[in-house]
Parts: sequence; C-alpha cells; structure tokens
Amino acid sequence: MATLKDQLIQNLKEDHIPWNKITVVGVGAVGMACAISILMKDLADELALVEVMEDKLKGEMMDLQHGSLFRRTPKIVSGKDYNVPANSKLVIITAGVCQLPFLGHCTVCGRFGRKYNEES
Repeated sequence: MATLKDQLIQNLKEDHIPWNKITVVGVGAVGMACAISILMKDLADELALVEVMEDKLKGEMMDLQHGSLFRRTPKIVSGKDYNVPANSKLVIITAGVCQLPFLGHCTVCGRFGRKYNEES
C-alpha cells in the first residue's frame, strides 16, 4: 500500500525533449532583454542561458525564475559550458568579444564567423 506521501506527491508530467528551446548566450543588458522578451511572448518551452561569469549568470537566472512564478513560463536552465544549448532551435549570441582599438565590430564578427563557418 502506498504511503500518504506517495499519494500526495507524484510525477504528473514526464520529462521531454523541448520542442522550442531557445538559448541566449550572454546575460548582459541585451541578453536579458532578449530573454525577458522570449518569456513574455511565450516563444519557447525551454529557455537556456549561457555566460562565462557564473555569479552574474546565477543572479540573472534566479531573477527570471522568481518572475516566472507569476506567468506560465517554460523551464529555465543555465550553465557556463556550451553543452547547455543542445537541442536548441534558436541560439541568440549577445556576448561581446574583446575588441582592439583599431578593429570595428564588423571586422571582429567577420573574423570569428569564418572561424566557425568556412563558407562565410
């Protein structure tokens, strides 16, 4: 016979692979604006945040989770490593790169874009 605890606490929903997972890389002002917009528009059933500064990432994720209590929001996950965006339908990169004074944004983006995609 099941205990009272087992009767009261049961898994109502099975774990699933998200249909619309969106990842935001970088949790600065632009990244958090994107994340909040995604949550407010209900665009994803899972939101992933990636950032190299763990303290900032933890604080921003806790803020989003606290606010999610007032809305029907998706699962919010975060991490420092780049395995977090696995199964994402969309990855939004808002993280900045260290710029040199003589290089503009277009030069830096082109150089790093070719690093990951030889056709660009």
